[in-house]
Amino acid sequence: MKTQKVWINSRLVDARDAKVSVFDRGLLYGDGIFETMRSYAGVVFKIDKHLDRLFNSMKFLRINPPYSKAEFENGIYRMLKSNNLKNAYIRLTVTRGENKSNAVIIARDFEGYPGSIYKYGITAKIADTRQNEYSPIVNIKTLNFLNYIMSKEEAKRDGFDDAILINTKGYVAEAATSNVFIVKKDSLITPAISCGILPGITRAVVIEIAKRLKMKTIEKCCTVSELLNSNEVLLTNSCAEVVPVVKVGSKCIGSGKPGELTKLLHISYQKEVIRAVIR
Repeated sequence: MKTQKVWINSRLVDARDAKVSVFDRGLLYGDGIFETMRSYAGVVFKIDKHLDRLFNSMKFLRINPPYSKAEFENGIYRMLKSNNLKNAYIRLTVTRGENKSNAVIIARDFEGYPGSIYKYGITAKIADTRQNEYSPIVNIKTLNFLNYIMSKEEAKRDGFDDAILINTKGYVAEAATSNVFIVKKDSLITPAISCGILPGITRAVVIEIAKRLKMKTIEKCCTVSELLNSNEVLLTNSCAEVVPVVKVGSKCIGSGKPGELTKLLHISYQKEVIRAVIR
């Protein structure tokens, strides 16, 4: 069986030999950032947008970029080729390191989530864990991920698939690993960045698609009541794409089945992926 390769500080090494120092600040303090991407047929979707966000995050945290965007992109594709991966989950991590910043890229074969989640939808609960919209790092994909892990574990413990976090003002923020959208009549509504959310790459793609479809798109503060009484709820992220939520807590959303606009947005997203692959 072929040993999996990982990219660490510009070198491809066997996964079992990949090491960083125990004094790395990413390990000690969560002092680092990451990006999660997905490749389709060997093409990393929206890689430029992910790298732009990575570099903006490094600038904000004053982490010296260990490599250029072109070097990171080359490293991702080298690793995919070395592991013979076409459809993959990819994670790029940059830490402040010990004496200098470290960069690690890992990837695994990934064909997507089961079709049942799109056909039947998932359930979510309003998490007890709150989102601090005043945190200086709330809009950055940092290694400080315990807030989301705790909310997801809470949801699983209570028999739900995912968790939706509310901020300190009581407005909807985001899900554990996804952005949140609601459909009210013919409008697509999503929490504004100021609500304490990560500006998701998939979120931006879905907003762009909705505008092309002539849907009214609104970014604003959403109440829990608006969420529960919406016609449709959907979650977006790079790996799962567009996922329908059919129940939040004890409340069925709409008819309790994936909504038509959610299905349309997901199909349109997949067409966007196909265009990127065959370009």
